[in-house]
Amino acid sequence: MTEKMSFQQKGLFQQGYQEYSPGQLKQLEWGLRFTPFVCSALTAYGLFTAQPAVLFAVSLLGIWAFLAPAAHPMDLLYNHGIRHLAGAVALPENPFQRRLACLAAGVMNCAAAVLFLLELPNAALGVGLMLLALQAIVITTHLCVLSWMYEGIMRALGKWHAPLSLQEAEAHLVAGAKLVDVRSPNEFARGAVPGAINLPAEHIDQHLNALGQDCCLLYCQSGARSQIATQKLRASGLANVHNLGSKARAEALLQEN
Repeated sequence: MTEKMSFQQKGLFQQGYQEYSPGQLKQLEWGLRFTPFVCSALTAYGLFTAQPAVLFAVSLLGIWAFLAPAAHPMDLLYNHGIRHLAGAVALPENPFQRRLACLAAGVMNCAAAVLFLLELPNAALGVGLMLLALQAIVITTHLCVLSWMYEGIMRALGKWHAPLSLQEAEAHLVAGAKLVDVRSPNEFARGAVPGAINLPAEHIDQHLNALGQDCCLLYCQSGARSQIATQKLRASGLANVHNLGSKARAEALLQEN
C-alpha cells in the first residue's frame, strides 16, 4: 500500500507543498515550524509589551516573505544555521499559499501596531491574539486556515488543480492507468519512472489518439508542467487524465506497488 500522509503532511500539502512525497514531507515537518514559531514569538513580545515598532518589524517580515519566496529571513537563518545543528534538510521555497498566509500575518501585525498608536490597546490585543491563535494551529498541526479558505475558493471557482493524493493515484494505477512523463525527451532519457511513456507537455495535445479514453496519470519534474498538460488534455475533451505531480511522487507511488 502507498504510504499515507499524516494529518500534518496533509496540512503542508494544502499549504502548497504538493510536489513532495510523504517521505519528503516528513523530513520537512519540523523545519517548517521554525519560521512561524519565531514570528509568533516576536508578535507575542510586541503585543504584550505594547511596542508598535516590534509589530511593524514583524509585519515587514510577512510582507517580504510574500514578495520573496526563497528569502524569508527566518527561513534563511534556519537553512544556513539552525538546521545544521540537527542535520535536517534545507527548507524549499515557500509556495504561494504559504506566502499568502505570511502576507495576512503581516497585515494583522500592522493592524495591531496601528491600533496601539491610536491608543486602542484592547482592539490591538484582540487582533494580535487572533493571529497568535491561528499561528499556534499552524505550528502544532500545519493546518493553515487561510490555505484551507484559499482551496475552498479555488474549488468553488473551478480553478483548483492540486495533484492527486497518492492513495487516489494508487487506485487508478491498480485499475490499469497509464503513467505519462510530460518532461522533455532528454530529461526522460536521463531517468524516468519504470513503465512511463514520454509525451512532452508542449506537444501533448497532438497525442490525443495515443491516450484515447484511458486513465492517465501525468507527472514531470516538479508538477508544474504536468498540471498544464492535464489542463490542456481536459480542454481537448479527455476527462480521465490526472495530475500526479512531481517525479518524486511518481517514484514514491511505484515503490509501494
